[in-house]
Amino acid sequence: MKDNRKRGRAGMRERAAVLAEEPLCRLCLEKGLEVASDVVDHIMPLAWGGSDERHNKQALCTPCHDAKSKTERKLAQRRKIADFD
Repeated sequence: MKDNRKRGRAGMRERAAVLAEEPLCRLCLEKGLEVASDVVDHIMPLAWGGSDERHNKQALCTPCHDAKSKTERKLAQRRKIADFD
């Protein structure tokens, strides 16, 4: 699958804009915590058909991003196993 992610200066500008718009981690805020965001995450991963548009991006802290990515990898692995059943 082709990766339609914005790259170069355009990607850097958009990442900076997302972090400026959402200085606090979106997932931590849902838990009542105020933690600085430092990663721009695709809500629906590009590999799963998500877009690289702003509405599919959120700012997260590194621990939340890592946990979300781990969960997504597990789900992707389960899908691959289910496809072989």
